[in-house]
Amino acid sequence: MSRVTIYRFLSALILALAINAGSCRKVPDPPSPDDTSLFAACVIPGTTATLDIITFNVEGFPKEGFTSVTALSALIKAINPDIVALQEVASEADFDRLVKLMPGWTGIFYPINNDEWNLAYMIKESETELIPGTARTLFEDDNWAFPRPPFEIRVRHKDSGTELLLINLHLKCCGGSDNESRRRAAAEQLKEYLDDERANDPVVMLGDYNDEISSTSTAENPFLNFISDQSAYVFADMEIALGSMLWWSYPSWPSHIDHILVSNELAESIDTTLVIKASPCYPDYQRVLSDHRPVGIRFNP
Repeated sequence: MSRVTIYRFLSALILALAINAGSCRKVPDPPSPDDTSLFAACVIPGTTATLDIITFNVEGFPKEGFTSVTALSALIKAINPDIVALQEVASEADFDRLVKLMPGWTGIFYPINNDEWNLAYMIKESETELIPGTARTLFEDDNWAFPRPPFEIRVRHKDSGTELLLINLHLKCCGGSDNESRRRAAAEQLKEYLDDERANDPVVMLGDYNDEISSTSTAENPFLNFISDQSAYVFADMEIALGSMLWWSYPSWPSHIDHILVSNELAESIDTTLVIKASPCYPDYQRVLSDHRPVGIRFNP
């Protein structure tokens, strides 16, 4: 047998072995929707004695089809909040599949069709309830300031009887003076609305604000109108925003752009605010779930 023949034989053998090895490689199974142990080491679960709320931009949910649905179910169950506010829910059908995987939860989807930029809520029925007729969008006629209209609901915490007004936000993204102006216009209208029409309501306004809150420059921080009114409002995550980038909500930039604002009625009830870093427990986190991290708040009602 010539050297050329032997070389061709060995090349064919190596290729055949490689193909066979590849065909035997097992594709990882999707996470079980009930496997809370998957994220247990990375989260602090909610309790029955507290009111626990998270906001989470799920980046075009579901990024990886049903795998994203089951992974999000497992993550939410591990966190064990009472209320979840979601941004960037691209598929209502997959959102419905998520809710079906979570017995005891109810889902409230965006009342308008906003392509892949939909907002949604999930509510744990044993702890909280949606007050009927309160789900609505705000500022639908102003798509310059609000390309995604805020989504408002009113809920009742069953154990304490506390009623909360929740406003789920996903403000205009990206840099540049024009986008900054759009976020500033949104902040001005939101504060006018809360001051004039919701002055006596306990309010939690949470979501993807798409801007940082740490700067004291009016040119860089469109939310100084809220920050300067300390008697009425507080960003519960301000300490996170001023702290280490290791705990910011948008690590790929990195920046901290997902926030939770509360009105003065709730400020003294805040127990904890935190960013949930689940990726160390689930290496496929960014590919399957999101480029954002959930931000959570715990109240002692």
